[in-house]
Amino acid sequence: MSISGDALGPMVGTRLATRYNVPAFVYGTENCCVNGKNMKDWLDFIQTAHKGALFIAVDASLGASDKVGKIMIRSDGVCPAAVKGKNRRFGDVGVLAVVAENKGDPLMQLMSVSPLYVEKLADEVSLLLTQALSL
Repeated sequence: MSISGDALGPMVGTRLATRYNVPAFVYGTENCCVNGKNMKDWLDFIQTAHKGALFIAVDASLGASDKVGKIMIRSDGVCPAAVKGKNRRFGDVGVLAVVAENKGDPLMQLMSVSPLYVEKLADEVSLLLTQALSL
């Protein structure tokens, strides 16, 4: 993925599916990303194949400087295309990790994030989700 800050979701998906073998269906990995181009198709598939199942969506986010590095849980899912002005939310639960400060051009902010920093946050999110799913 060429936008390091936006790689968080696929990194988490890969970790959940391969490192932790979570007892859940995982869509969106580094090998098969869910992105703005294919999101509608994936959402349609998930809602059809897993009707009524809990849907946890994970995404990177930009935020205030004091929120960088924080992991937030939302009860209304995520809005992955917000950086492009789209505001369709999805997921029953949203897990957002703030990868950079929201200032200036959002795309440039996401591109300038250290991939190692994103990996660290992906590790934290993956571990938290693994623990939550095993309760």
